[in-house]
Parts: sequence; structure tokens; C-alpha cells
Amino acid sequence: MALSPAYKHGVFALSAICGLVDAACFLALGGVFAELMTGNLLLIAFAIAAGNLFGAHAVACLFAIVPFCVGALAAGAWANGRHQLGARLIGYPVEYAAVLLATLLALVLDPHRVGPLGHDLATGGAGEWQRPMIVALLAFAMGIHNALMRKHGVPDIATNVLTLTMTGLLSESRWAGGRSPHWRRRLLSILLFVAGAAGGAWLLRYGVAAPLVAASLIFTLALWPLMQGRADPPS
Repeated sequence: MALSPAYKHGVFALSAICGLVDAACFLALGGVFAELMTGNLLLIAFAIAAGNLFGAHAVACLFAIVPFCVGALAAGAWANGRHQLGARLIGYPVEYAAVLLATLLALVLDPHRVGPLGHDLATGGAGEWQRPMIVALLAFAMGIHNALMRKHGVPDIATNVLTLTMTGLLSESRWAGGRSPHWRRRLLSILLFVAGAAGGAWLLRYGVAAPLVAASLIFTLALWPLMQGRADPPS
């Protein structure tokens, strides 16, 4: 009988997926983040300081923050239940379905690009309500994703926020007198995220949906390892 794939391979794929998703959201869907809540909270804080709390950009951030919280709550309920491993069997398919639905909406609705400062980058396309809907679906998916990573993450594989991973890579390296644990997976996850974000930015020349199509295709390949992949033995 064939061995199941390694779970960490699916988690590595998620690093690239997160880069693709945030490139689409920040560069083309109104300057918000689907999974980087630190960025959204900073943008809201800046809006408060500027006396523009109810401006369009601050409101757009809420369309990411609220669905993210709903996704995290839902995945937390699955992960904290009696059968915790079942969270992988439920959470990842739901996350995948949300990403896929957002991709289909982007393909069908074809919203025009709106950059980080709210400036239109292209003419034509759909109206104002389609972008928040796509962002909300992606943020819901990323809320599930981050909650699952809390329970089922692989040590030293970063899928989004890279600050701690970069710090560990450098501060625990042999150059700094450390033992350099898991340096390959730390470095690879950083490179995959950056490659995903760069690839997403490049794909935007073909439309808002292009990076989301790429994310959906990668997720299709990663779904089975994420659901059924074998975990690394404790080190």
C-alpha cells in the first residue's frame, strides 16, 4: 500500500498560496490583507489618527477582519472538539471551498483593480460591492487557515507572518553561535511566500482573478496532503 504524502508538503504549499492571496487583495482589491491582520489593524489605526475612521479604506479593512474572525472561530471549534484530528478533514476543505468560490466570483464578476491607496488601476469591470465580497471570502478562508496552523502547524514552516521565522533563521544560525535547527524549512517557507507574492503581483497584469486561479490550482494539489498527510515524527 502506498504511503500517504507528508503533511509538511501541503503546509509548504500554503506558504505560496498566502503570498498569492495577499498580493491580489493588497494590490488589486482595495489595499487590504486577507490573512495579515496586523496590516489591517495598522491601517485602521492610521485612519483613526487621521480622523478618517469611517473612510472607505478603513471600512474595507473591516470586510477582511470580521470574516477572518468568523473563520478562526469556526476552525477553533473544530480543532478544540473531541476529535481534534478531524479539524484537518473539515477545516481544509472548507478553506479550499472559500478560496475556490472567491476565485470563481473574481472570474465571473471581473472587478476592476483598486490599488492600496484606493486609486482605480483599470477601467471597466464590476462595481464597488464585488471586491469586498471576494476579500471577505478570502479572509474567511485565511481565518480557518491560521486557526488550523495553531493546532496543526509544522514547526519552523511559516505560511504568512515571517518575522519570527526570519528571526529564528538568523538568531539561531551557526553564524550567531546557534545550532541552526530546521534552517532549510525556515528558508524554504520564506522563499515560497515571497515567490507567491511576487508571482501574484506579476499575474495581476492578466486580471484580478489570475493570482487567485494560481492559488486555487496549488490548493487543489495540496488538499490531499493537508487532509491525510502523515506528520513528521517528534524530533
